[in-house]
Amino acid sequence: MNEDPERRGRMCFACGEKNERGLHMQFRREGERAVCDYTPCAYQQGYPGRMHGGVVATLIDEAMGWAVYHAAAWAATARLSVRFRRPVQIDVPLRIEAWVTRDRSRLIELRAEVRDASGALLAEGDGAFMTLDARFADELSGLAVEVGREDAPPVSGAS
Repeated sequence: MNEDPERRGRMCFACGEKNERGLHMQFRREGERAVCDYTPCAYQQGYPGRMHGGVVATLIDEAMGWAVYHAAAWAATARLSVRFRRPVQIDVPLRIEAWVTRDRSRLIELRAEVRDASGALLAEGDGAFMTLDARFADELSGLAVEVGREDAPPVSGAS
């Protein structure tokens, strides 16, 4: 593993800006929701002109991860269910939103939606994220701070 914290902390396939092959998703917080505006491109195609379903599922999973992060927790996907409602077209702007529906301490339940610019629901998902053990969460918080994240969930005992 590359030990350069600047690179290591920015290699996520979905949101890492240092990952040449990644999706480069950028999230912001709007109220209790994690939101990303995203436009699919040709190399993400499944059927001609349509985004690959696995990439759509990745958009949903990543949005849920950011909703957990904005809720000040470190957690990883434990369960993910995706429903595809309409084709997701290539080169058409999307809005991806996710939010926590229930926080049960060790298990955080979430919902996410992918909509086009007209507001049509294209895909939706439900998931559950399991909070990470304190040692790994501490490592992630430290790494987030090293790469300049001021909103990183606090390390254990630092609340």
